[in-house]
Amino acid sequence: MSKFPYEPWTVTEKGFQHDALRENESVFALGNGFIGMRGNLEELTAAGSETIQGSFLNGVFDSEPIVYGEGAYGYAKNHETICNVMDAKSVTLIADGERLDLGRSRVEEHVRQLDLRAGLLKRHFIWHTQGGNVLEVETERLVSLTRQELAETGLRLRCLKGTCNVTLQSGIAPTVIAEGDPNDPRNAAGKDRRLLTGERGAEGQLLSMQQKTKNSGFCIACAVEHRTQLPYETRIRDDSVIWKTETVLSAGDEITLEKSICYLAERTEDNILEKAAKLAHEAPALQELKAEQRAYLDAFWESAGIEIEGDDALLQGLRFNLFHLVQSVGRDGKRNIAAKGLTGEGYEGHIFWDTEAYVLPMFLCIDPLLARKLLESRHRMLPNARARARVMGHPKGALFPWRTIDGEECSAYFPGGTAQYHIDGDIAHAVLEYWRFTQDLDFMAAIGAEILVETARLYRDLGFFSTEKNGKFVINCVTGPDEYNVMVNNNTYTNAVAAETMRGAAEAMALLQEQRQEDYARLCSSLDYTGEEAQSWLDAAENMYYPPAKDGIYPQDDGFLERQPWPLDSIPKENHPLLMYYHGLVIYRHMVCKQADLILAMTQYGERYTLEEKKKNFAFYDSVTTHDSSLSMATFSILANEIGEIQKAYDYFMSSARLDLDDMHHNTKDGLHMANMAGTVNGIIRGFGGMRVRDGELCFAPVCPPQWNGYAFCVQFRGRSIRVCVGKDHAEYSLLHGDPITIRTGGRERTLH
Repeated sequence: MSKFPYEPWTVTEKGFQHDALRENESVFALGNGFIGMRGNLEELTAAGSETIQGSFLNGVFDSEPIVYGEGAYGYAKNHETICNVMDAKSVTLIADGERLDLGRSRVEEHVRQLDLRAGLLKRHFIWHTQGGNVLEVETERLVSLTRQELAETGLRLRCLKGTCNVTLQSGIAPTVIAEGDPNDPRNAAGKDRRLLTGERGAEGQLLSMQQKTKNSGFCIACAVEHRTQLPYETRIRDDSVIWKTETVLSAGDEITLEKSICYLAERTEDNILEKAAKLAHEAPALQELKAEQRAYLDAFWESAGIEIEGDDALLQGLRFNLFHLVQSVGRDGKRNIAAKGLTGEGYEGHIFWDTEAYVLPMFLCIDPLLARKLLESRHRMLPNARARARVMGHPKGALFPWRTIDGEECSAYFPGGTAQYHIDGDIAHAVLEYWRFTQDLDFMAAIGAEILVETARLYRDLGFFSTEKNGKFVINCVTGPDEYNVMVNNNTYTNAVAAETMRGAAEAMALLQEQRQEDYARLCSSLDYTGEEAQSWLDAAENMYYPPAKDGIYPQDDGFLERQPWPLDSIPKENHPLLMYYHGLVIYRHMVCKQADLILAMTQYGERYTLEEKKKNFAFYDSVTTHDSSLSMATFSILANEIGEIQKAYDYFMSSARLDLDDMHHNTKDGLHMANMAGTVNGIIRGFGGMRVRDGELCFAPVCPPQWNGYAFCVQFRGRSIRVCVGKDHAEYSLLHGDPITIRTGGRERTLH
């Protein structure tokens, strides 16, 4: 049973959930693609509970050298860790000399609620002070989805009984940074994440503070405008700036406080504090921002169109996932989306292949512009990717990092990091998917073709035509998506994305040569590109080697089926994830998978396999996969739908849809799982909805699991918005806007007007 009631548009905490404080700080986080604020209590304190404070700025990080016991040529040089910047959302509340603390104070009717339609976090409770007075407290918090630099908070305090002295204290102060677990490689324990506090200011009710990173060159400014009619005083301390008011409240009296919070981050100090102060001072009132927020989200929810009939828990989970995705995704072409979004410090704020394999395909269906912005942010990393390729011995091409914030590879464990050469193909696949969905030729000319050419060059140099494999093109010593099998030869998924990348690059350049001759000439010049090079890519793609099936089972790499079986039921449940309890060499010697790998290949390149092959391989890989990665279950669900295993599809889907709401992996405290969240939405559209693009045609093969009465979703495709409504034994398709389009469903073509 979930700790949250099943509600279609809200997530509500009833009572103070003391034991779930850190997990709920992630659940109730707010963001806008630049600013991220964990759902910390305004007063921060809760005696006996360990809070994880957090205010983050997407793309703002500090770095420090990686210290190796035994280093070697080409190892990643620097850590990059997201900055936990100064806190400006907190308010200290004192009544009758008692400081509000949910762990000690007598509080009743405590309700905290995340409103998914309003984009608002609200709290309400009744405080019985030690002096015998009764106060009603309401707070609101918003991080603007329309104004990247702004967040707003509101507080209303009403005296219900008695007369008491009340003190409110607000300000800007360095965040208290959690230590983390030094034995868990998924967090930032042991990293020096402190920022240097610089200039501070107080003018009227406007406070400001500047911080700097130690090594990466970022300058961060925060300004807070307080809006209240109460008398106040301000103080500048060594490491903080304080605003304070004191008053007396009697029964029926009420006071309010609003705060406009502005964050900026630049690589230069030039007037950044003054810019932030001006933006905070001129910020709209909370009510105006609430109206803008609701309008933005109304359009977003209409574009997504997600509905489930007969399963309120699932509907809540899906909408919660969508909400956090749209909050966390970079929307300016400069910032991407971290594995934990802007909800926590898990994975140090790093960007992975999760973006292109899970998050971007979802946004393609719901908001293609955000999908393009994600690809623009990858394009900005090309210079670093080219440099990394040279370090790795490739004279041409680009090698994107497996783990990064700013484009530099920062994974210290190369067998599970740098060796994941499929990252190039994931990005190239995303470029090609964006083209299939949008036919955006401007994008292909400006960004897409350059990424494709550089990744194709990398793959062509990575592999070779092997006489041992009858002249086939092989790619050796790589790690596929499954991190429990490293440094393998001919990972099926990697070879498949490499072949697609090389074909796609040749086709993209041919397209530009035909339709954008000036852009084609520019790229030929800047990339030193020739048609002969394209032919070499096509030769490699057409002769790509894939490990052949043995007794109908396709190995995910050359040696997978030769490894020692490790029956999953022999592994104690508490020994998961395996990487936390077994040395890597123990894991690598066994026939065991962390996540979908061959299954992902069958989902992404389904035309290469027959239905019977998919069924047999699904059953086999289902038996050897631990699903220790949150990326896994959604992919298994999609393929299960395709092969008619509807109950398995449903079970896997439900295991992922509420993964963070119900803390199924027991690490929600470190931040939410963005790729899994996107995977659940893809599970509706591409799984149960059976949506595919084949030969430029939009296709659907919907099924409705028996647990639901029906469901609906929308797909944005080449300027059209198409709504799909699926019932127990029927499906309806409607064109919401755009030109008429012909789709395929049930083996037949159908034109929507």
